[in-house]
Amino acid sequence: MSISASHEAHMLMQYISDAVGSIRDPQELFRTVTDKLRLVFEFDSAVIITFDKDRRYSSVFFEMLRFQLPDGVERKKRPIAGSWIEPHLGDVTVSVLNIVESLDCYPADFPVPQVLYDLGMRQVVLAPLRTGGKVIGFLCFVSKDDKQWQESEKGLLVTLSSPIAVAVSNALAYEELRKREAQTAMQLAVNNALLTIKDRNRMLLSVCEQIDKLMPCTFLGIRVMGEDGSFRVYDNFMHEHNSGFVAASSSELFGVVDSGQISRESFSLITTPGCYSGEGFLQLCSSYRILALVREKFGICSLLTVPLWDMPGSRAGLIISDTSRAFDEHDQAMVRLIVPQLSLALQNYLAFEEIDELRRKLEGERTCLIDEIKAEHNFEEIIGRSASLGSVLRRVSQVAPTDATVLIQGETGTGKELFARALHNLSSRKQRTLIKINCAALPATLIESELFGHEKGSFTGATERRIGKFELAEGGTIFLDEIGELPLELQAKLLRVLQERELERLGGRQIIKVDVRVLAATNRDLAKEVAEGRFREDLFFRLNVFPLVIPPLSERRDDIAMLAAHFAAKYSREFGKPLRLFKESDMKRLVEREWKGNIRELAHLIEQAVIVSDGASLDFSSILSPAPPVAGRPSGEAVKTMQDFELDIAVLERELILDALDRSNGRVSGVGGAAELLAMHPKTLYSRIDKLHISKRYQ
Repeated sequence: MSISASHEAHMLMQYISDAVGSIRDPQELFRTVTDKLRLVFEFDSAVIITFDKDRRYSSVFFEMLRFQLPDGVERKKRPIAGSWIEPHLGDVTVSVLNIVESLDCYPADFPVPQVLYDLGMRQVVLAPLRTGGKVIGFLCFVSKDDKQWQESEKGLLVTLSSPIAVAVSNALAYEELRKREAQTAMQLAVNNALLTIKDRNRMLLSVCEQIDKLMPCTFLGIRVMGEDGSFRVYDNFMHEHNSGFVAASSSELFGVVDSGQISRESFSLITTPGCYSGEGFLQLCSSYRILALVREKFGICSLLTVPLWDMPGSRAGLIISDTSRAFDEHDQAMVRLIVPQLSLALQNYLAFEEIDELRRKLEGERTCLIDEIKAEHNFEEIIGRSASLGSVLRRVSQVAPTDATVLIQGETGTGKELFARALHNLSSRKQRTLIKINCAALPATLIESELFGHEKGSFTGATERRIGKFELAEGGTIFLDEIGELPLELQAKLLRVLQERELERLGGRQIIKVDVRVLAATNRDLAKEVAEGRFREDLFFRLNVFPLVIPPLSERRDDIAMLAAHFAAKYSREFGKPLRLFKESDMKRLVEREWKGNIRELAHLIEQAVIVSDGASLDFSSILSPAPPVAGRPSGEAVKTMQDFELDIAVLERELILDALDRSNGRVSGVGGAAELLAMHPKTLYSRIDKLHISKRYQ
């Protein structure tokens, strides 16, 4: 090297050293240095390539190009193995590569030589950047001409590369420090959000914003699945231009897609963590329909999945995607920094949510139980021995042990609710709750919330989450009375519950599986309602799996005497009145009366008689008007025999005595005894007790 060239090299070395010490911005520094190098060396473009700490991947740290890379060429980390850098990792001098000779030397997944050749480039010069005794990268010159490099030029470039290597090393160290500080700040911000924000939706939106600061992304999804494969959390958040992240529903993202398919594919994605972009992402889209849909709809081009936890009974993971960048292992590692806090926060949230849901269910069951206790039922057990009633009870005993849906039909006042209770009590679900809801008693605006529940803020006045009746009935039975009054728009949602055994709360996005037996009742002719377009045909067929028709009281006249005696004993006990007998003429009128209100009407009439009566027998004079013969009874129908009548009287007498013994705690004689209550001599009562074979203990 001549004295002039040596002096020029020394001056350039000094200039580069001064620039390294004074220019803080790395990009400005390397642009300045590259411009100076161009005064000494001939090249068209310059690139600085650096390695990761494990020397497995290379990436572009700085570039000054005089050509435009074609569309589709990604500036991404590339494996060192199999590239033209790999043979030169230990070089101490400059290497000169001929691009034409390199075209057939490298596999298709290393397209750099072909791309440069197509751009008219013919030579690449690699100058190792050494610091601390190892190569941290290369200063690369790319040229259109395949020129000869003298050893003196190579030596000069090696010398000049030394301060550049220091600058690159410092810049990398500073960038690493900056990233760590940013990651620490992100961890603190996420931790603060997880600790201070109680609402899950707001909490996760805050997490999305923090992740986006370090790793820009378009979509973030959080999935938590139970051991049965159903989602406990299925939250989606989309980044909208100029407005940050917003919650998105499955229908907004995927359109009309089978929920089972979404479950299966989401489960598969979170159990196979990794980074997917380019060809790998396209292959993934061919395997997962939901990915193909969002790729087509939103332009998603890369995917990152990170597991949160995998433990018995529960699995969880994060799904992150973007429309403009390819994720890499660094992104995956960065997200993993917040996994411990996010996992703990979500597990705690779900535990508290489960406890809160159990509390609400218990409160709901308690409310239903209190209502049950306070409610005045027409009767406490199914009473009667008529053939028509016996036929219905046989059907009840046949269907009760199953989980079949039962449609109870009958006129108003026939006791449909009592038969629903019998179906529940005779089933395997009897240890769980029987939840009742009257579809006619609630306005259409509230019945959806009552049946399926709602989330906080789902409508005006929804100040907290509400558990619906279907969730309260989990494992038990729900009785939908007056089902014919259900609005048409809710009939479709009820059909989904019956078919899929799943529901969504009003304003919610989570699919909730339910295990509930459905009993429905109506006094309407649903087949006629279907024909007139007021009731869905598919719902009718789904409800009418096992029809149960309750006979009206006009078809149970043989049961009227027993029912009347039962109600007389019940209301006498409730009102603290003595138990009075029925006159034969009054009982005859009761049996022959037309009961449009059925058993309910009979109960109300007996209740009135108990209230107004003062004598030894019930007084129906102001209640029962002379009734014409029962309409429609054939003139040739057989009259009751005296034996039948005496049997009815014996039943009534037994009821009266048992009631008196109940009220006297089994005491027959003495003050407050049953004999005193019945206005009988104790010896006479003892004789009646023995005659009727009453086995109840008495004194």
